Amino acid sequence: MRTINSFKNVITGIGGNIITTLLQFVSRTVFINMLGKEYLGIQGLFTNILSVLSIAELGIGVAIVFSLYKPLADKDIKKAAATTNFLRKAYFLIGLIIAGLGMLLIPFLPYIIKGTTNLVNINIIYILYLLQTVSSYWFFAYKGLLLQADQKRYIVNMIRYFVTNIAVVFQILALVLSKSFIVYTIIGIAANICTNLIVARKANKMYPDIFKNKNETLPKDEKKEIFKNVFGVSMYKINSIVVRSTDNIVISAFVNTVAVGIYSNYHLIVNTLITMAKLIFSSFTASIGNLFVSDDKEKSEFIFRCLSFFAFWLYGFAAISLWILFNPFITLWIGREYLFADYIVLVIVIDFIMDGYQQVSITFKDACGLFWRGKYRPLATAVLNVIISLILVPRMGVAGVLLGTIISRLLTTWWFEPWMVYKYAFNKSSKRYFVRYMSFFLLIVLIGGLVHVACMPFSANTWFNLVIKAFLCVLIPNSIIFLIFRKTEEFKYLVGAGKKVTKSVFKK
Repeated sequence: MRTINSFKNVITGIGGNIITTLLQFVSRTVFINMLGKEYLGIQGLFTNILSVLSIAELGIGVAIVFSLYKPLADKDIKKAAATTNFLRKAYFLIGLIIAGLGMLLIPFLPYIIKGTTNLVNINIIYILYLLQTVSSYWFFAYKGLLLQADQKRYIVNMIRYFVTNIAVVFQILALVLSKSFIVYTIIGIAANICTNLIVARKANKMYPDIFKNKNETLPKDEKKEIFKNVFGVSMYKINSIVVRSTDNIVISAFVNTVAVGIYSNYHLIVNTLITMAKLIFSSFTASIGNLFVSDDKEKSEFIFRCLSFFAFWLYGFAAISLWILFNPFITLWIGREYLFADYIVLVIVIDFIMDGYQQVSITFKDACGLFWRGKYRPLATAVLNVIISLILVPRMGVAGVLLGTIISRLLTTWWFEPWMVYKYAFNKSSKRYFVRYMSFFLLIVLIGGLVHVACMPFSANTWFNLVIKAFLCVLIPNSIIFLIFRKTEEFKYLVGAGKKVTKSVFKK
């Protein structure tokens, strides 16, 4: 049942995300044509500023979802109700804190926005983005986490993508008919609220016994354990936000806001792939947590190896495709004036693959509750990232900011996370993992070189050549990886799990 629920989460996540991505590309194209580079830069900048403000959440949701695994598995209604009530109060408070901090930043906006300070209604646009962020924590948003903890993320996925897709269509119409960034943003706020309300209604029907116990409270010792986990998660949360969300702020302050707009197009494509991949791996979190508290560590470690192999394959293939197709696609999509130089594209791709290869370790860390272990490592990564980015950005511009992220990861994250999971979750040495990691990374580099040579005859920027290159990016890497790994235990397990889910779906 764990496997089936995990794959339901994956299928609904990917399916909905593909449709949303296609609509977002249409929306981005209309946005650029109607509003231009400056508004595109402002959109990317405000999104990142508010991502930084969401640091106030401190990973409370992740820590409490972990606390829900056992009571849900044991069908302990009162314990689950008490934990959910705690989450409800926490999310309301988080929304208030973000709103307050966000309003305090308004006087400093002119100092962050470099090169574009004459756009109308900057403060109004910022406040609307702030409301959109706050709405993610209010309007019964906490109820969706109960579904996730119970391995039913696919329900949340379906509702979220249904509402989001409708909202994107309305945003496109708003841009075409009114060219109003304000109307465009208000629709995003409405989508957030509608999603939360629909998910909450579904949760009420599925867990009536839990939500009717509104007066249940957690004992002090259990609250203390949650706060301990929250502190551990908060360090990872801070790291994630600093690493991911300060890039645009640094680029805006030290380069210009137009560069933020250009980078946002690359980031849209990369983030689409990252979101889809994270949907896959995060869909397994509840099942891994359930497995960890129910079964033996040997099986957990085997599942880790299987998912790691899948991550190596998925992100390696995607990185090769990005390197080959990035600039040709953007040239044909919106024009050469939105291009970065090849060396910047290479840095973006390296950052992408390094981020991807650590997703399985992060998933297991969250699922196994290893929040307290290595709690200061993320802080070290975040500090190094900011320092190195600030040193390199005057010399290398956008590439310097992204290199700061890569170097900080190399010094900390990429080796620490898997080592910690192996040591504290599996009680094993991580040496085998790192040998496999380096071997696969070298294999991807070699395959990438082969694909690059194969695509050289199709260098002219035409849609026909782009399709040929895309075909080669799919055919060559996947064929080679399949031929090399088809007889491994990990490959056979993934194929078997896929067949099991397929049979289950068709039986129904």
